[in-house]
Amino acid sequence: MALEEATTTTKSRLLEAAGEEFADKGYDAASIRKICDRVDANCAAVNYHFGSKEQLYLEALLEAHRCGTEMMAEELLRQGTPAEKLRRFIHHFLKNVVAIGHRRTWHHALMLREMIQPTAALEVLVREAIRPKFERLIGILREACPEADERRLHALAFSVIGQCLHYRTGGPVNRRLVGEEAYQALDLDYLTDHISGFCLAALGLAPPVIECRGEARQSSRD
Repeated sequence: MALEEATTTTKSRLLEAAGEEFADKGYDAASIRKICDRVDANCAAVNYHFGSKEQLYLEALLEAHRCGTEMMAEELLRQGTPAEKLRRFIHHFLKNVVAIGHRRTWHHALMLREMIQPTAALEVLVREAIRPKFERLIGILREACPEADERRLHALAFSVIGQCLHYRTGGPVNRRLVGEEAYQALDLDYLTDHISGFCLAALGLAPPVIECRGEARQSSRD
């Protein structure tokens, strides 16, 4: 039993060290020796536990997705109106994938790196981890817009995802545009309300977003 525990611990520590190394340097530049040095393990341990650098990277990527995107309870995805389900999905996406309001770790950094500089592992990641969540979103949108064809549903889904991801991929530019304090004011609850309201209005499930235009018209009359 002690041997099994030691083996599991070594494998877990290697996976954690690999995640940090891959997130920091990318797949090609990452060093197996440096990964093993982080946990004081022999380089042969990687082949023993994972078989290859490629498999180690894939396992780290899948671990990054699991840890960075805690699963939403299935019952929550079935409860409420399409508008409530969509808002819940957006909140979950912002919190877990974009990490709004949470400390960002190597899990988020590695996922972002893989999206920007994809490797062969992306095929497996999409099939096993990302596609199920995408299909959940498509199901919500199909319930909200039963008349929409597949092309429209795909475009709608990418619009939802794109709005959320902008606050991750565009962060460095956004902070310089509006300042750190103003950017931090766009917190999890605010962005959930904003993106949900924007999407629901476009889908006809909420009133149009006209408050700002109304205020502008009132100011012009004054």
